[in-house]
Amino acid sequence: MDKEALRWLLQHKRAQIDPTELGWPQRTGRGRRSTGLSQAQVAQALYVSERTYAQLERGEMPSPAAAFLDNVAGLLRMEERERTALYVYALGYAPPVPLDPEAGMSVAPAWLTAVRNVSGHPCYVNDIAWNILAYNDDFIRMFPQKAGAEPELPERNLMRWMLLREDAREHHLVDWEKRWSGPVAAQLRAAVAAHPDNKDLRLLSEEVNDDEVVGPVYRKLDIAYVYPDGDTRPMRHAGFAPGRSERDREPDRCCDEHAPSRLGDVTMCAAQPFGSPGAGFSFLVFDPAV
Repeated sequence: MDKEALRWLLQHKRAQIDPTELGWPQRTGRGRRSTGLSQAQVAQALYVSERTYAQLERGEMPSPAAAFLDNVAGLLRMEERERTALYVYALGYAPPVPLDPEAGMSVAPAWLTAVRNVSGHPCYVNDIAWNILAYNDDFIRMFPQKAGAEPELPERNLMRWMLLREDAREHHLVDWEKRWSGPVAAQLRAAVAAHPDNKDLRLLSEEVNDDEVVGPVYRKLDIAYVYPDGDTRPMRHAGFAPGRSERDREPDRCCDEHAPSRLGDVTMCAAQPFGSPGAGFSFLVFDPAV
């Protein structure tokens, strides 16, 4: 807890709100008039005693409830980063989920430029429901391609592709049944539980649950999994350029339908854009098989 920072944050946000906007009458008469909401007005709006709110602002409230902090953040019109600071100053840790359910559905435009300029390894940014927001050329070339066709993104939603598309299950994600299906399905299940109001996640959950192949895996409860950071799994890389090391071999074909690709292992380095809680940034490191 940081009492001084907590007090400054709450006083600063109170001072920015005109009481008349919340229904209090315009102040009249002589004397000094302080700007913004008073502690008493904040307490009244929150349906708590003035003493209770004052304890929070002085940093004297032990372990304030998350719901109470969210009510304070909402009343004082805090942005997501200010709400995060409120939690950190009052509790010592960031909030588990964003206040705005749409917070993880987009990223700052600079992310799109940054990702597109990465070369040498596939990388991408996805929103909270695994819709791809930005990616580089290496990411597109990674996927199985029809022989003679130009590389293209096979599916806008990466989770749908990994769990439902035949080219992922049968060709690209090697040993899909044992190495991919369980962790990825459990990752989706955890996301739906954390963001039950997200329409894209709900629809995706229904699709996966109804699928004859992955549905039974999705309904199993014996795998607890949330983040892929650091995981290594086998896959085929269609765009891996031969000749990068002495271990490289020429690509081969997974089937007659797809262009040649390389068999190997991919390690997922995952992170989160701080300004978009729930969104993800992934950097994929591919190690070709000997």
